[in-house]
Amino acid sequence: MADDPNFINSPFTTFSKKAFLATRLVNFPTGKADLAVAHQDWLVSAALHIPAGRNYRIYIVGFASQLGYSGRGVEGSDAANLNLSFQRANRAAQMMEAVNPDIADHIEVFQARGNRDYVAAPSDDSPFWRSVEVHIFLDDPPPPPPQLEAPPPCPGGRRYRRWSIATPAGFSWSPVPGAVVAANLVALRRDEGGVVTHYYAAPQGGGGISYSGPSRAAGLISKGYQFIRGGLSVSGMDWTSFTATTAFNFGDLDGATCHIASAGAGAGAGYQASDVAVSGKVWYRDTDGRCMYATKDFFTHVTSVGKDLQFGIGASAIGGPLIKIS
Repeated sequence: MADDPNFINSPFTTFSKKAFLATRLVNFPTGKADLAVAHQDWLVSAALHIPAGRNYRIYIVGFASQLGYSGRGVEGSDAANLNLSFQRANRAAQMMEAVNPDIADHIEVFQARGNRDYVAAPSDDSPFWRSVEVHIFLDDPPPPPPQLEAPPPCPGGRRYRRWSIATPAGFSWSPVPGAVVAANLVALRRDEGGVVTHYYAAPQGGGGISYSGPSRAAGLISKGYQFIRGGLSVSGMDWTSFTATTAFNFGDLDGATCHIASAGAGAGAGYQASDVAVSGKVWYRDTDGRCMYATKDFFTHVTSVGKDLQFGIGASAIGGPLIKIS
């Protein structure tokens, strides 16, 4: 990576966990957000060095010096410097995204600090404070330090990344060869901000094979609901923990689209292996810190394997909505 002391420095912001990669890109042009060549070299190299398939989170923070703007006064200069630091951080984020588009879903904190983190004369134009910090953490990121207060949640309330999933019951039948109509019971447990579990029915259709038989469909659905009401006492559940691609909450889950590729067998207590993905409309923060509303993947390719309640034998690749049961 580039190591020009005029443009690369050690981070000012400290965290409780050592970062995989971290730097302070300094000496931005006065009053501008243009990236120097050394800045670009570091950002490109960092984006390329993030291990493929690894969970990671990025903190990007923009800064500005105390130098004021002629004719704008104290408040006007403060606002202008805050906007300038925003533009600098945004340029850094855009550069990394251009190299690795996956980064857009992994920026945990994007914040503009302006000139609020140091005290100096209004004429001070320190190159150290004309800067952007980038911190890349593998796996679970540490909480931000007090000065990087969390922004207010987007509409719909706080959203979470740490979850667990189980698929405790399911059945399927083939109305015609190669086509499957199925219903799975999906349990999702929020593992942060207080542990809470909700259950969802996932009526679905797609391709596959089944040996349950269409005449038993109504009875199988009834047994599945009884299974849930009985507290999952038939076989218990095997939980798989995961980190969400896009943070979501239970409100986002209701009506979201669930895709399950699974194979299972049993007459009562049985076994099922499922590859689960869920997507839907959700409010999220874009890389420039704005709240946006769009269809996003909540999570993909999360494997749920274990004992469950199976009615027959089958394999399928199906999709449909999640409907909250309890």
